[in-house]
Amino acid sequence: MSKIAVVDLLFHWPPDGGSRIDLKEVFSRVAQKHEVKFFVPEFMRYYPRGEILTPFNDSIELELIRFNAITYNFYHVPTRIKKVVDKFKPDYVFVADGELIKPYVIDALREYKPILRYYSYDSFCIKDYGTFFHNGKVCNRCYLDTPLYCINCSLAWILKYRARMASHTFLTSLAFTPLLYRTIKRGLASASAIIVYNNYIAEIVKRFNPECLVVPSGVDIERFSPVSGKERKGKFKVLMAGRVDDPGKGFDILYRACKKLIAMGRDIELVITGEKKVRDEFVRSAGWLTPDEMPGLYNECDISVVPSIWMEPFGMVAVESLACGIPLIATRTGGLQNIIEECKNGFLVAPGDVDELASAIDRFISDRGLLEKMSVAARKSSEDRYDWDKIVSQVYMPLFE
Repeated sequence: MSKIAVVDLLFHWPPDGGSRIDLKEVFSRVAQKHEVKFFVPEFMRYYPRGEILTPFNDSIELELIRFNAITYNFYHVPTRIKKVVDKFKPDYVFVADGELIKPYVIDALREYKPILRYYSYDSFCIKDYGTFFHNGKVCNRCYLDTPLYCINCSLAWILKYRARMASHTFLTSLAFTPLLYRTIKRGLASASAIIVYNNYIAEIVKRFNPECLVVPSGVDIERFSPVSGKERKGKFKVLMAGRVDDPGKGFDILYRACKKLIAMGRDIELVITGEKKVRDEFVRSAGWLTPDEMPGLYNECDISVVPSIWMEPFGMVAVESLACGIPLIATRTGGLQNIIEECKNGFLVAPGDVDELASAIDRFISDRGLLEKMSVAARKSSEDRYDWDKIVSQVYMPLFE
């Protein structure tokens, strides 16, 4: 049995997205064979770091390290985290999320040759939470190639939107100095393995460390599964799960596509999660649901759409949909294009193309036989490729042996 220290500067529970779910699912399984301990800052100003409102796993010990707006910075965070990690005396160190403070934590722990995980593009895009998205379009500039351009871009975005969390992180990480740049490169080189979620980011990482693995996120195929005897009647239900208020998620594109189909006489209900208020009667908000409530929502709908216009690193919603036997329409960008098996478990469309998206939705409305066929294929693809048990046993367990 190995002792594994998992450091995540953003972890909280219940989760706000795929990254937290991914970490919990992986290490809940790893903890069945190894001793796992999470090290998480407790600093809830701007973001609920370390806020644990419900239990997430009894097998994982959690240590919270308290910080405030002054001490949550490039010096104190890595110094204090190293101190508690050293006391634990781990055999392995795994560093997950952390935005712009993360490189300093990696550097402080480099003697352990840590395993790094980049669920998002932090360290490679320093704007927001690392999006490669600028002025409504995908941006292919990497901070490690064009640091001055990216610093100016991030600063302009912070000033425009008065982003409090981003501005605090930008200042306390010294992102406006060469120190962050040098620390990122040194940290990448120190890793024994680096896990990423799509080929785009893998190509960047491999320039600094060849030990890069492209690993999909997964799904609990027992919890996310199709309901038997599902009746397809009434309105055709199109689901968009996730942060619909985020412009990069593409809600407006899906909304316009559905509105076009309704004008053509199609009977559609667009179901969204979150609290976004839309006046149109064809849009229904299901509110914020817990992970345990999501399978029911997926099974209530006919298809799932991920209309993102930014480069999604992966797409947790996509694989959860497939596991529930819900065919998928997603944009041809980021990690999403690796999830869709074209014309088998769903369709890929160009980001931002309302007409192509409307056409893809209409194919399912017009051909219920196609919908049923793809529903079966969707479930099979999740069992073959995204079963958490398989991913952890085949990829993660060997890292700790």
